[in-house]
Amino acid sequence: MISKIKWIIFAFLLLSQGVYAYWVDATGKVTSIITYAHTDTILIKLEVAGTEVPECGNKSDFAISKSVPEERRSKMYALLLAAKMSGTPVTVSFSHSGNCEPWDSNSGVYRVITRLR
Repeated sequence: MISKIKWIIFAFLLLSQGVYAYWVDATGKVTSIITYAHTDTILIKLEVAGTEVPECGNKSDFAISKSVPEERRSKMYALLLAAKMSGTPVTVSFSHSGNCEPWDSNSGVYRVITRLR
C-alpha cells in the first residue's frame, strides 16, 4: 500500500514540475496595428509595452497569431480597430513565458495575445 502511495506522489510531483505558465496583462491605448497578408499575423503596439517575455525577441509589440482561427482573428482585429479609433484602452493577456509568435526564420519574436478585454 505504501509503495502505491509513493508512486502516486512521485507521479504528481513529476507532472507538476512544468506547470508554471500564467497570463500577464498589459493595459493601454492602441498606438499601431499592422497586418501582414503573407503571414496572416496581426501586430499591435500599446502605449505601454507590458511585461517582457524572455523567450520573445520583440519587447514592444504583441501578435494575434496566424494559428488563431480566422473568425476569432477577425473579431480581435475589429475590437482593436474600434479601440484605436475611439482612444479606449484595451487589456491584452499573454503568457509570461514562451508562447512567442515566429517571424521568418526566428522561432520566437512576438508575445502572442491569448485574450483581449
